[in-house]
Amino acid sequence: MSKRFKRKINIREEYTFIYIFTNGEKTEINYFNDKKSEIRRNDIKIKPEFINSDPLKLVEKVVEKVIEEINRENEYWVVFDKDNFDKDFDNAINKAEANGLKVAYSNEAFELWFLLHFNPMSSAIDRKDYNIKLTENFRKLTKDKQYKYDKVESVYPLIKIIKNRESDAIRNAKKLLEQHKKEKSFLKKNPSTTVHLLVEKLNKLKL
Repeated sequence: MSKRFKRKINIREEYTFIYIFTNGEKTEINYFNDKKSEIRRNDIKIKPEFINSDPLKLVEKVVEKVIEEINRENEYWVVFDKDNFDKDFDNAINKAEANGLKVAYSNEAFELWFLLHFNPMSSAIDRKDYNIKLTENFRKLTKDKQYKYDKVESVYPLIKIIKNRESDAIRNAKKLLEQHKKEKSFLKKNPSTTVHLLVEKLNKLKL
């Protein structure tokens, strides 16, 4: 075997994987795939993936993956919202953190992260009002009176217009956590989100 051929077969690309496991099949996946497109480093691979709609079951399945994973250089994030899973919301976050997973939760919905790009929030609102407020804010900003936020096709136009407002969303998310810092139950921290932690991580990879 020639030396030249030996050198070729010994070359192996090394990657660090950022795994993003969600309990949303559409919105979260679309959003983080868009964030992924902003990162052009060859040594980082980002893999958003839907696992399970139940936050606790999502965490349990990811924990199994981590235990079986040999490469400890990888980073594992679980992304989920409270939705109607009040009973297991705290348990899911606590179990994730106890097993070394990084958590990007939203209480009540992932759409809270989108809303924080437009305005600060300090009090809880009904889940159906998230869509209404996102529709109103989009129309006000773009003058597009036909737009209606519905979690599927309408996500991409929204993602596009909020890009230059990301620093506002991060600042507003941090204010919410500060507002609830004395509350021990994540369930009672409404509204609040830690999605900004994952966004900040991904933004650092762009440098």
